[in-house]
Amino acid sequence: MNSIPQQTNGQVNTPPPAGTKKGIRTVAVMLSIVFCILTAGLGFYGFISDDREFSESENRVLSAAPALTWQSIINGSFMKDFESYLSDQFPLRDEAIRLKTFTDRLIGKREQNGVFIGEEGFLFDSQTGYNKAETEGKTEAINRFCNENTGAKQLFVLSPNSTYIYSEHLPYDITLPDQKTQINKVYASLKAESLHKLDVAQILQNSKQNGDELFYKTDHHWTTKAAYSVFGAIAEKWQLDTSNINYQFFPVTTDFEGTLSGKAGVHDAKDTIEVCIPENSAGSYVVNFESQQKKTATLFDENKLTQKNKYEVFLGGNYDKVIITTTADTTNTLLIVKDSFANCMIPMLTPYFTKIVIVDPRYMTESIKAVMSETDFSHILFLYNLNTFLEDTSIVSAFSEE
Repeated sequence: MNSIPQQTNGQVNTPPPAGTKKGIRTVAVMLSIVFCILTAGLGFYGFISDDREFSESENRVLSAAPALTWQSIINGSFMKDFESYLSDQFPLRDEAIRLKTFTDRLIGKREQNGVFIGEEGFLFDSQTGYNKAETEGKTEAINRFCNENTGAKQLFVLSPNSTYIYSEHLPYDITLPDQKTQINKVYASLKAESLHKLDVAQILQNSKQNGDELFYKTDHHWTTKAAYSVFGAIAEKWQLDTSNINYQFFPVTTDFEGTLSGKAGVHDAKDTIEVCIPENSAGSYVVNFESQQKKTATLFDENKLTQKNKYEVFLGGNYDKVIITTTADTTNTLLIVKDSFANCMIPMLTPYFTKIVIVDPRYMTESIKAVMSETDFSHILFLYNLNTFLEDTSIVSAFSEE
């Protein structure tokens, strides 16, 4: 008996031939088998492979397997931590990020993992929001510190990020908080009379008009040229005599893919890293990495150029405290409280200070007051990029009593 065609809305729906049904079932079965094989394969690969502690492409520590305790189950922290662990330790994670980014870009998406994919190869870090209470807590601690050390020349240098300087290359539908306004709010809270502030945003805008490349396209850091333009303003503010010093720039790699590239899974561009060296400065200082019990005669770590995060060629990375003793013909001493933006500027400062102590509150276990007790500093420099300053939760404790 022939089947009766079904009629819907005036249309006659004829059932597909039996062979077509069989073909569809075959394809469905094959897809199911492939899915099961892929799932089992990835699961087995994840089981036999060791967990990764650090992602070089994202430049961050990856989540470790959480401890299973009754308390962590009750308060829900175990499932939350386990979800982060599975995400961070997913097999072929880097390749999966690249594939997801590729497919998302095909449909026009221009944001990946907090990274905005801009024009002309620019990648932009997301902008941290301004929290009034948290920011004022930090500035109050800094004000108190500055008021206790008025004998030193004090300068605060707060840099915007590439989202402000190269905003014309942001995706057209992205609106971010105005960083200049945020910096002005921070500066307004820094009320210590002995503390001077540098308008870094204007300095960088002027350098941009001169054609300098001020930020890496694939990384959140500023370039050495940007640091040099700000150094010039610092030298002028502190009346450092730069007339006899010739600064030379040397490219050390043209193959730099920064943290934004790895985080977003975008590999469209590569950056050039330059180092800036005061002429005839080789061998003019000793660099003491106290916690690491290591001393060197250079502020550069060439080994980092063979690794993923090549920006760490400057100072070898970030440390709690680094002490530089120089042969400069001066009695001036300098304390630098900083994040990683300062690392590429430090060599420029060495001809003007007989001792430079560099501290990064994010890694410190002692207070800055303890550091002050060891040296009578003539100059104090605070150097941060805006995002780090707004995010750093260690600043208040670093300036507290021991």
